[in-house]
Amino acid sequence: MYRVVIVDDEPWALIGIRKLLERSHNRFRIICETTEPAKALEVICKERPDVVFTDIRMPEISGIELMQKTRAKGVEADFIVISGFAEFSYVQHAMQEGAMDYQLKPLDLVKAEEMLEKLYRKLENKRSTADLGFYISLLEESRDHQSLLKTKLHHNPYSRYQVVTVYFKSSEYDDVVLFDLGNKAQFTALKLGPQKCVFIINSDEDKSALIYSSLTAKESLLDRAGISLSSDGADHLAMLLKTSDIASNDCFVNTSMTISQYRKSNKRLVKQFAEQITEALERAQYKNLKGITSGMTAFFIANRLGIEDAVLLWNEMVMQTSGNSEKGSGLMDFELLDYIEIKEKFMNLETLSEYLFELLSFLEPDQPGDANNKFKELLLYTHKHYQEELFLKELSNRFFINISYCCELFRKVTGMTFSQYMTDLRMKKACELLQNSTLSIADVCKSVGYSDYFYFNKVFKRNLGCTPSKYRKTSGDLNALN
Repeated sequence: MYRVVIVDDEPWALIGIRKLLERSHNRFRIICETTEPAKALEVICKERPDVVFTDIRMPEISGIELMQKTRAKGVEADFIVISGFAEFSYVQHAMQEGAMDYQLKPLDLVKAEEMLEKLYRKLENKRSTADLGFYISLLEESRDHQSLLKTKLHHNPYSRYQVVTVYFKSSEYDDVVLFDLGNKAQFTALKLGPQKCVFIINSDEDKSALIYSSLTAKESLLDRAGISLSSDGADHLAMLLKTSDIASNDCFVNTSMTISQYRKSNKRLVKQFAEQITEALERAQYKNLKGITSGMTAFFIANRLGIEDAVLLWNEMVMQTSGNSEKGSGLMDFELLDYIEIKEKFMNLETLSEYLFELLSFLEPDQPGDANNKFKELLLYTHKHYQEELFLKELSNRFFINISYCCELFRKVTGMTFSQYMTDLRMKKACELLQNSTLSIADVCKSVGYSDYFYFNKVFKRNLGCTPSKYRKTSGDLNALN
């Protein structure tokens, strides 16, 4: 929500602008409306609003002078001039001083709403660019964070800092009224995407309890949120930013969790859990392995573990299997990941645990080159439904196999990609029908899952070396000789 100051020496004009802004779906918040230009200048310099709506002709200080004095104070607010004068010289002068738009009184509602939409888009682009640059600067540990933050905070800084990363359900959110932090507290909000906002909170004490209760009160607006620990001074701000983002992804473990406070990873518990998996794997106890991995999510939730612990477990398994050259050589797509990569690769911890079991059970010595049961079921399904339009993604979802692992299984078990396997299967079925039935070639084409007769002929010739009609004739001649 962008902060607005309105100044006009005519009270009825203030009412008209206020009503216009109230129609803007909570995009703008009026922090001051006044008929006194001197008061407006004082508020602008102190509060640094995003937008100023001003009349161009006012006593004491004109709208042009207000813009000039504001710029001289280093305040980069956007100005919208609203005036009863349509002379070109007024418009030209306002634009020369950097006004974004010039509207005539009384306001034309259609034109005014178009202006507000344009203003909002400009402010969004301006803010996201500036906020992203500021965020990147804060991540550099060598920077003077205290000096950087003074440009964003409205009051002298307090001793403690804390960061909250929030992902909103909608891009139309109000980052001003989200927190109720009591006295001796202030914050600045950095918009890093349509629905992502990072709040840097500066206060005299740890505000975790108040932050949590504020977020809980607005939980219906949130997709997820992460709260960092608090720290004295701004020196640890880069760490606070990172840990807040990590905490906001703890819903990876517990999908019902919306708000999470950062906790340091529990290396001891994670290592113990990894050792159980390794022991079951080394003893070829694959039923036990299934039980351990199936209980992974419950174990994590019961012990209040987060995504950082999931990353630790994954990387521990990668290192243990890579240390065993015999087993490690059988694993593809099994590499060290960070928490961002884990989120990209898996939907949640449940899918990670399933993938881990499938990947590790593929190494089962009693079934060299064979697939796990789910993959066997998938292959059986393709043999029963080869005449239908089949897609690997849908098949992997149907049989609860990660799609990348499914690709790997096709290569290792069948020696072919999924596409090659389906083509081979359909060509074999087509050969059977051409040899043992009186179906027309067009009917054979449809029976093995091809809708395009000419494409079927092309694929058949590429794989069998001749057309379907020639194959039928040749195989018929051979049968007659026999």
